[in-house]
Amino acid sequence: MSPDRVDVTTWEFLRVEPRGASEKVWLSEPGGSSTRPETHWLFKPATIQTNGNRQVGDWAEAVASTLANDLEVPAAEARLAVRDGIEGVVTRNVRPAEYDMDTGRLAMLDEIGVELRDSLRDRSASIGHSLENIRRTLDGYAPPPQAPSWAACTAYDVFVGYLVLDALIGNGDRHEQNWSVLRARSSAGPVDALAPAYDMEASLGFQLTDTARATRLADPVALESFASKGLARRFDGDLRTSLVDLAARASKSCTDAGRARLAGLLNSLSSANYEAILALHGGVSEATCKFAGAVLEINGRRIQDAIRA
Repeated sequence: MSPDRVDVTTWEFLRVEPRGASEKVWLSEPGGSSTRPETHWLFKPATIQTNGNRQVGDWAEAVASTLANDLEVPAAEARLAVRDGIEGVVTRNVRPAEYDMDTGRLAMLDEIGVELRDSLRDRSASIGHSLENIRRTLDGYAPPPQAPSWAACTAYDVFVGYLVLDALIGNGDRHEQNWSVLRARSSAGPVDALAPAYDMEASLGFQLTDTARATRLADPVALESFASKGLARRFDGDLRTSLVDLAARASKSCTDAGRARLAGLLNSLSSANYEAILALHGGVSEATCKFAGAVLEINGRRIQDAIRA
């Protein structure tokens, strides 16, 4: 086993996660409890393509979690892991014990009466899952708990922070099951809030072979082209909109506090040490690290230019 991975083989099995295309299981960390959701982790095995290529989505998700922490964007903690000899990633449950959690699909139905309809095209937006409907849905929700740098902001402001993070890492999979709201179990307790971001493995060219990465690294035009092809295909009406342009457009509807927080986020992007962040997570090839670092540098610049324009 790689020293970069935590062995979760002996962690207590809780249940199978029914959502998603791949098999995932919920586990409880040593000393955890079924009544303490913060001790629960979702194990997702690494995906092997039909051609035998091992995707690096587990590594990409761990990197995305570290980037989010560095940029102070609320997100699930993720660690590289191995279970019964199978490599993957574990992500910590983002639901505090005093809340229930609903996906974006349910929240949109409950808050604004929009019942999303599945698109006829695979891996595109559900009809109704638009940026404007998300903004309306989150009206009145608080920022995620334990996110002090966003305390003066609205839930929508924070969601725009998620879009900036997605644009940085090239995550085009922010569909209505990949964001959630937290509903307080008691009216005397905390207020309803947006949940931290989660499920960000579809990023940083996770599905490419090292040969494909090396080819693009050798061609600056091809590298820029790859970065620019990160599209907001999970948002109705924005199938061909770049993730960067979606984040820039969304930022224009932020509150004054949200815009101030985004300005701080952009400053963090300008000074981020991507090489050091990537070096925290081993177990991948040199080509993978170099390619991911180049994509982050390109997208970081593109985001700053678009939002500051």
